Amino acid sequence: MNLGRAGQVGKSPLGGTPRALQGFEMPGDHSTPLEAFVPALVWAGRRPSLRALSTWHEALRDAVAQVFPVDLLAYWVLPSRGGSLLVGPTELAGSQMPIPTAEPLVTQEALFALEDHVQAAGYHSVMAVPIRAEVQDVGLLLAASFAENRYGRTELRQLHRIAAMLSTTSRRLAALPWIRPAAVVQEPAAATVGITEAILDAIDGARGGDDLVQLVSDAIGALLPHDRLELIAVAPAPDCWAMIRSDVGRGGINLPPADLDRIDAVVHQIGHRQTARIDDLAGRRLEWPGHDTLRGPSRQRSLLAARLEVGGELVGWLWLGHEGAAWFREEDETTARLVARLLASRVATWIARQELAGAW
Repeated sequence: MNLGRAGQVGKSPLGGTPRALQGFEMPGDHSTPLEAFVPALVWAGRRPSLRALSTWHEALRDAVAQVFPVDLLAYWVLPSRGGSLLVGPTELAGSQMPIPTAEPLVTQEALFALEDHVQAAGYHSVMAVPIRAEVQDVGLLLAASFAENRYGRTELRQLHRIAAMLSTTSRRLAALPWIRPAAVVQEPAAATVGITEAILDAIDGARGGDDLVQLVSDAIGALLPHDRLELIAVAPAPDCWAMIRSDVGRGGINLPPADLDRIDAVVHQIGHRQTARIDDLAGRRLEWPGHDTLRGPSRQRSLLAARLEVGGELVGWLWLGHEGAAWFREEDETTARLVARLLASRVATWIARQELAGAW
């Protein structure tokens, strides 16, 4: 924030208790009204997807806007492995912003540099604070407004309080593996290079099959939007199929008979094709396998499938699902085929490890 340098000390633009907070009390404890406006981030499985984070960030921005005016609210997680992860807004993904690193704390000079960069983009009032967990900074929170002298010490204290409320969530997110999604570009050659690098980074960063599913989903989410991604692996008889899943630690081994039947039915529809699209699963009396969770397997209507092969032998399938009918297009099959070729050897390795571990 430029408060210390410009010496501007402003009164809260809300002039006391915001109207939305008047008469509001949290049940049970002595929580302050401000706490009610910081939404909780809840996810099923190992970690939330980038899409889920983006949706949650929109709720967070609306919540902060009830406390003080904000035209831009940016939130970054600082993963323990280094780098930064933009939670939102997604429009900042292509910007060259000088995101500070935590070693283990973010320096004040680095925060000033970030504020100056945002000011140069046309935001006249900017303040940035670290999100701290014990002796480690695990995130950054930045608020900006087009108006001049919009923020004073009251707003800065409020932003620090909000950052403190995000400390636990940020610490949990920082401990998880993340990946930078492949950028959307128009040139086919550049798109191929971008998605190849993103998938290879996902393979390198995955600590197990569950990580692999989530990281691959994040890597291709911008180029190939989807609601659900599954890696279906070939398993020894009598099961014949297994699922590498992000919401189950060891994956779907020894699946229930109903799920095995669902996979068999879809594979029968696909046949020997390298890639296939099914515009409406329900219309063909097909079902997505898996228990119904927050991610909603039963709600998937569109399916895009790509065959996973190593040395000409089938090792599994890449499935992409969407809740809308006829979501995937013909040109999406090319991207799915490329992703499948890059993942096939990793899926074959997962199968071999499960067999050696005596999973079947």
